[in-house]
Amino acid sequence: MSRRFAVGTAVGATLVLSLTGCLGDSGGGSAGGGVQLSAAQVLEKASQKTGQVDTYKADFTMNVGTQQGAMNMHALGQFRLKPSLAFTMNVDKMSMGGQSMPIGAIQVVYLDKVIYMKSAQLSQATGGKPWIKMDLDKQAQQSGFNLDALMNQSQQVNPAEQTKMLTASKDVKKIGEETINGVKTTHYSGSITVAEAMNKLDAKTRQELQKVYQQVGAKKIFFDLWADGQQLPRKLTTKIDIPQGNTSNTIIYEDYGSPVNVSAPPADQVGDFRGLTGGRTPGN
Repeated sequence: MSRRFAVGTAVGATLVLSLTGCLGDSGGGSAGGGVQLSAAQVLEKASQKTGQVDTYKADFTMNVGTQQGAMNMHALGQFRLKPSLAFTMNVDKMSMGGQSMPIGAIQVVYLDKVIYMKSAQLSQATGGKPWIKMDLDKQAQQSGFNLDALMNQSQQVNPAEQTKMLTASKDVKKIGEETINGVKTTHYSGSITVAEAMNKLDAKTRQELQKVYQQVGAKKIFFDLWADGQQLPRKLTTKIDIPQGNTSNTIIYEDYGSPVNVSAPPADQVGDFRGLTGGRTPGN
């Protein structure tokens, strides 16, 4: 695998992860006073509750069907949604077509529209500096590929917006009671068409998300949600059938509202993304 392909895959996976991680909140449970809610009412309550979420941590597993085979990835991350999107992640596993990708563990920091990545392989191409830096505004201007638009989707599609999408489900139902990481939850399952989901979003968010679903040929989203008694998700799985196979994500949530500190690496430890392509813009 070439260095440019490995780097490109790492960047692409990072963008997908950031998008999906920030899409992932929804909630459920009782109304808090012993009142039992229907499954549809739980999703409505979740939409209101997740609008108040500022921070959370997530254990994320992604499986994506591609023409080269299934791409699998696992990561741990912490996210701050307000006042602006910021996050740190550790991508510790990644494979393509059943073969581990030789890029090692990847640490990622996203702050102020800049992505910082650290891995042993990347440091070999930056004069020994452990981190690389990619300014999304500058990269968009140089390459003509609007990476900034992709990251804006992460900012615009906050947990409340994702839960609005789930409220479009006409077949959501309660499955049973389960414990997730020591927390008692109620398991709900349902599905939504992409068109139904988009109708729940504001015009700007809908426009951005529709591009993503159209590009992968997605028509329907299947989901399972495990919600605690505070109408917050403890686990969410989604599955989308696409022409290449299917895409599935599993996210386990914890530490809602805990402080999330995101800071850029020291400047003297950071190399520039352009150094990895010999001064060329990616794709050339």
